[in-house]
Amino acid sequence: MKNKVLLLLMISVFCYACNTSTESYERFFIPKGASNQGIINKYYINNYPKDNQTVKTTLDYSVVKKINDSVYEQINYNPAFTNSSIREFSILNDKLKELSHERYYSRDTLVAAYENTSENYFLTFGKETATYNAKLKTKSVNYVTVHQTTKFIKDTTIASKAAKIVEQNIANTFVFGTKPKDTMHFHYRNIYVQDLGLYSSTLTTEKNRLERVLVEQISPDVFEELSDHDIKRVGYIDFDDTIDKNLDFNLCSDHKSIFDYYNGRNDRAGFIGGKGNLKKLVTKQLDTTKLKNESGYLTYRFVINCKGEAGKYVTNEADFDYNEKEFDVETKTHLYKILSSVEKWKPCIIRNQPVDSYFYITFILKNGKIEDILP
Repeated sequence: MKNKVLLLLMISVFCYACNTSTESYERFFIPKGASNQGIINKYYINNYPKDNQTVKTTLDYSVVKKINDSVYEQINYNPAFTNSSIREFSILNDKLKELSHERYYSRDTLVAAYENTSENYFLTFGKETATYNAKLKTKSVNYVTVHQTTKFIKDTTIASKAAKIVEQNIANTFVFGTKPKDTMHFHYRNIYVQDLGLYSSTLTTEKNRLERVLVEQISPDVFEELSDHDIKRVGYIDFDDTIDKNLDFNLCSDHKSIFDYYNGRNDRAGFIGGKGNLKKLVTKQLDTTKLKNESGYLTYRFVINCKGEAGKYVTNEADFDYNEKEFDVETKTHLYKILSSVEKWKPCIIRNQPVDSYFYITFILKNGKIEDILP
């Protein structure tokens, strides 16, 4: 009798471990408190070309939803809130198995086909290296073969939360008809944080390095409102609700024609001389006593007109868990005065013409010190 009880207890513990294993890994992909609609993660993507020191910044969005007890769905959106890809996957012990994958472009759709449907592991948190092979096919005879290996590096902590670091090596071979044309190699280093999802990633190629960083988490209702394509686009600022609403600021065009952060390609708006010069300016004028031991992300969004003048400042404020917070007024006022002291910014250039555009500066504060400035 005792042996039977012990056996039943062991089985119960084993089953519980299986369930909690899936649940614990799930927490590294789905933000805490997310419903079946999902919380949307917003990322800034900084592009550092190896032959050019000018940093280019864009953004995108990603949401992971739990479809049922065994299937999850990841949807990615570009800066214009257009769906760029969908992936369905399941969590099997310490691995993620891809069930389907589609990428969307303006004129085509790539759909994944698998040689071995039992081993489409595109991610792992285990000791064994995971291998992934797929063909991303179009309706024509053209396709891309993807060979990917993923290796778990280590457990760590980010902002007092459990985190996991994985590395991926990817080879994409482009095939037109029956002949391979070109192969591109990528190296990823990804950090997943419990209850936040993908926290950051670094993509390295022969030509550049792209750093993706989580900057905000958005509810489905807010995301739906932002994606309503009218005047209220990605960076829309209500001019009647700004820090400097009583100061004169002239646009070169109209409010509806302000370009978004990511426009301009190589001629995007920014600080003249780049991030290094901006840091020098901030350091020179900074009074650390006015940072009030604050921690979190303090973002100033504003407009740079075609003349390189800046105005119409608003703030977005969040703690390190991406929950909204209210920074000390003196802290916000001090950093605003530093930014607004800049007499000349670099305007965005579109078709060889300077234009009005939105811009942002994010201060990452930790215990009253500036850890970094984005972008």
